[in-house]
Amino acid sequence: MNNEEFVNKLLSLLPSQTIELKKKKFHSLAFGMDKYVWIVTEGLLMSVRSAEDGRFKGTGLYGPNSILGVSGFYNETKDVTCFALSQTTLKCIPTRLMDELLMKDPVLCHAMLINISKRFIKVMDELEACTLLTLEDQIASFENTLRQMDLPDDLTVSETCIAMAIGAHPVSISRARKRLKSGRHLPE
Repeated sequence: MNNEEFVNKLLSLLPSQTIELKKKKFHSLAFGMDKYVWIVTEGLLMSVRSAEDGRFKGTGLYGPNSILGVSGFYNETKDVTCFALSQTTLKCIPTRLMDELLMKDPVLCHAMLINISKRFIKVMDELEACTLLTLEDQIASFENTLRQMDLPDDLTVSETCIAMAIGAHPVSISRARKRLKSGRHLPE
């Protein structure tokens, strides 16, 4: 079962509500056993963490068929801030109902395991990029990640969005992109 089939199966078996998120706005999603698992059905969403100095750091990109809120299965309750890079549609499913379904259905449980494993690999790759790469290489890595996704038509990614995704200052992003365009940055 591929990821799209898995998500469609979940949505056909479980009750859900549809939530529309406005483009270029911050939104808060509630995760937890008594909260929701969120599935992106359209658009592109970036989860973010904020620093004391007001900067943001992207912690994940979520396109269609992406699942957010799996920490709720561990009974971890929290609100997560997300930034909608495009008009985004989410389905929210009560975590407890999804947990009960996964415990009864080994095929769906295995599909969820594969989904989480793939997400873990992406997270580790992103962690490696943000700790080991130069700013220019981090920008290139982020842009490459976007190119590999099925992007929404209304997507516009400004330098401010790139800065938020990478956790850098927008002026630093602007300077680094100028260096990239001029060819003054040589990959290591």
